[in-house]
Amino acid sequence: MKVSGDTLLFVFECENGYGQRLLRRAIIDNSNNAISISPDMGKREDGYYASMPYPFISDNGALRVVGQDDCEIFTVENDTAFVRTRQYLMDSNSAVPFPLSQYVQDVYMTGSDKYVFIGREPNGGRQYAMTADLGTSKIDTIRQINISHELQTWMPNAGEMVYSGKHNRLAFAYKLHPVIEIFDTNGKTIKSVRIGEDTFDPKTLEEGDFETLNSLHTVDLTFTSDYIYALHWGCGYSDADKYAPTIYKIDWNGNVIDRYFNIPYPLYRIAAFDDTRLIGWNGKDFILLECV
Repeated sequence: MKVSGDTLLFVFECENGYGQRLLRRAIIDNSNNAISISPDMGKREDGYYASMPYPFISDNGALRVVGQDDCEIFTVENDTAFVRTRQYLMDSNSAVPFPLSQYVQDVYMTGSDKYVFIGREPNGGRQYAMTADLGTSKIDTIRQINISHELQTWMPNAGEMVYSGKHNRLAFAYKLHPVIEIFDTNGKTIKSVRIGEDTFDPKTLEEGDFETLNSLHTVDLTFTSDYIYALHWGCGYSDADKYAPTIYKIDWNGNVIDRYFNIPYPLYRIAAFDDTRLIGWNGKDFILLECV
């Protein structure tokens, strides 16, 4: 989930949807503490939807969407229609530093035709924070995302990245490790923030369901220009409705500003509305969280 102005954007999967992801937008009525949800976005003339839509905000504030599995960039018209721009975040003509899959995540526009994102090597390889310059068709690395030299592939290093244009910094929070790394666009580490004890068992990587065999740490990450908010579980997915999560508020220098404990319901997603309010998803309803 992410918020732009008075609009909440969220991607979700339906039951029996066979992995199909849908994008919707919701208009936030702040005065009445309510939201109005749009129809599904991206429906095509053949009745199918764009399969892996990832929303991001362009440098002029407009909503755009990139296909996570083919890197095609779309504008959005009439609130629901995806319109092709004939641009790709990455394609066969892009100059790349090494072979990359076309799966991308956590895309942010940093300037005209310039982006940062998370990219992966093919076949379960390593993952990197990367830059894309559509004007020169060049992809470059910022830094590899990995918790240790022993764990190099992307699977044990899964997580989420956010970007502050004000500070020109990125933050990556690991799902399976209690660490949030803050770094600049040259890859220099600003600070590595620890928010718990190590729990990951590398032996579980031999199992197909290794994520269910480990505690999950930062399960969602959101941000404002000045702060990062990390939703921390410290338990497995099956126990998420039994334990109170913690939300960490961290500045872009890596200082933990506050911790919000004992949230009286499970939380699966958060999105920052501003520096004092978050919107949470508890699996059923959207909830306004006051963080003061």
